[in-house]
Amino acid sequence: MIKDFFIYFKKKDISIRLYIVAVAIFFIGIFFIKKDVDTFFKIFYISMGLFEIGFVVWVYSFFKKYINFKYVKFFWFFFHLAVLWLAAVYASKIVSKGLELPSSDYSYTVSFFTFFCYLPAFLYIATAIGLLFYIVFIFAYSILSIFKREILSDGFPILHFIGFVITIFLFSLGHDKLMSFYYYKAPKYVRTIAYETDYQYIPKYLDNFPEMNKQVKIKLHENGVYSILTKQENEYILEVGKFK
Repeated sequence: MIKDFFIYFKKKDISIRLYIVAVAIFFIGIFFIKKDVDTFFKIFYISMGLFEIGFVVWVYSFFKKYINFKYVKFFWFFFHLAVLWLAAVYASKIVSKGLELPSSDYSYTVSFFTFFCYLPAFLYIATAIGLLFYIVFIFAYSILSIFKREILSDGFPILHFIGFVITIFLFSLGHDKLMSFYYYKAPKYVRTIAYETDYQYIPKYLDNFPEMNKQVKIKLHENGVYSILTKQENEYILEVGKFK
């Protein structure tokens, strides 16, 4: 019986093999629920990770078999444009939260944090597009099944659906965790980067305003508003004022 199972296992696609291993690991983890909850959750996340990898492998195989890669490259280009735009939006919000001033005045800081926001933006866009494509795929598969025409050589096992749900869940969880971390750490790191980039010493300009301290880093805003960022030990103090 075990030998027959291994023969069956070897004949299956890589994605199905990963699904089977993920299910086996999950059931092993169940034995730790009462004894060691932390161990159970570690095993649980390993199982979900294998499910996600299996689903990604299946999606790649599906596109490679049924979709012209010229169109995939075209789609990939616009996909990254959308991710880059969303990353810039996320970075703008993080900078606004960290400085409590309009992010449009801090181009260098926003550009810096756009790189860090690329991953959560990627996860968000991938999740949204994945949901859309999957709905279309299920609809097309259902219609073709009525006419007894299959678009998959292995049918459509429930494991693919589980893999999709887990992938969407992990992508959403990763997005939320990253953005929560960025917002939580924003005041400290945003001010650090802004102090080194967008804030500058401009003593000659400040000669026109004798009341101003010329030895501070300052940022000029619209309507005569300015902000000063000073470094004090392990924190940055932000002061906002207006030229008289």
